[in-house]
Amino acid sequence: MVTKKKMSFIWLLWLAFLLLACRLPSSIAPVPGEDTLPPVDELPLPTQEAPELPTQTDAPTPAPVITDTETSLAQLPVMENVEIIEFRFYTPSRGWAVTRDQNQVLITTDGGQTWLNTTPADLDPLPEGLTSLAIRPFFLDQDTAWFMPYTLGQATLYHTQAGGQSWEITVPPFEQATFYFLDQESGYALVGLGAGAGSHYVAIYRTDDGGTTWTMTFTHEPGETRSLPNGGSKNGITFRDVEYGWIAGAIPMDDHFYLYYTQDGGLTWIKETDIALPSDFAGSMLDIWQPVMVAPDWVYLPVRAYPPAGDIYLLVYRSEDFGETWAYRGAVEHGGAIDFVSADEGWLVAEAGLFHSTDGGGTWSAVSTMGIAPGEFFLKVDFLDSQTGWVLTTPEDQSLESLKLYRTDDGGENWALLLP
Repeated sequence: MVTKKKMSFIWLLWLAFLLLACRLPSSIAPVPGEDTLPPVDELPLPTQEAPELPTQTDAPTPAPVITDTETSLAQLPVMENVEIIEFRFYTPSRGWAVTRDQNQVLITTDGGQTWLNTTPADLDPLPEGLTSLAIRPFFLDQDTAWFMPYTLGQATLYHTQAGGQSWEITVPPFEQATFYFLDQESGYALVGLGAGAGSHYVAIYRTDDGGTTWTMTFTHEPGETRSLPNGGSKNGITFRDVEYGWIAGAIPMDDHFYLYYTQDGGLTWIKETDIALPSDFAGSMLDIWQPVMVAPDWVYLPVRAYPPAGDIYLLVYRSEDFGETWAYRGAVEHGGAIDFVSADEGWLVAEAGLFHSTDGGGTWSAVSTMGIAPGEFFLKVDFLDSQTGWVLTTPEDQSLESLKLYRTDDGGENWALLLP
């Protein structure tokens, strides 16, 4: 029997396929919640020796051009009355963010109280009829980021190693990609090629020079069966080194873990089979999020479960052998974004508030969150260590009106409002 929750999940997948087919950006970035997918937000790991890859047949990529934005951070313009939708901190004072409309990239040097506009001055204006450039950067550290704005013409990749004070521009052989970088040089791009009839076609590119040049390692071809199936929506790409990586996603099928891994840099893909649902969630449709790497050999896997009856849960799995095997740890009702600062300690946001685990996700305890108004919906979380962290909340989880950024310096017991 198909329940209302399963029908909602199926319609969500079809909507995702249609949006991918149109290849147009949304006006608001996705926020982990009832019906959205999380951004790719994992810690980089050291690279290893690169595998031999096929020769790129596309036209040569032009040499980088450095834009005229050589100013100091102190001279960057301050954004007033700003709302942010994405953020990531690397020290108690330094962090990145993206504005709600996804049109500006920001940086802070005071822990999130003030945000400076680092958006390249020569960024092309919005295409007529659109309200968003759909900027979703990959942040590597406090100084390094990549992003590709939505365009109707030639695709452009922006890259900074100076905290947004200056940007390099290159022209990649693809458009609208999701990025994952291991370090300043080695990275991957997952490129949507369109969707339809329950399928999501992609190509995968690799760079060994920070994004200046790219080599295609995988692509779906019409009428061909490939190791990474056409079917299913693909949420993103994550690599633990230049050879071993994952692609996660969802398909409207009970008890189906849509998780594939590669051991040769993306050339071939293998379905993960050493993972199972606990009996309490049998019959659920599953939305697999990207693995989160927190320490050598330790990887967490968030899984959104839609049971046949009852509420939605976020299931937490852990691997202690770098993804070779997975073990179920625990679940939180209506759980959303997750962040671990060590092999055992992490935080998770849910409709009911903020939760804390010190046993690797096995048990979760509610945090008091003094200073955050009652009834706020928690959307995102980012902790640096056991004490310092930030959350994004809203009083209205449907419209996301009034996005608020808070900070704690005592492990989540007390919070100070930073934005708006």
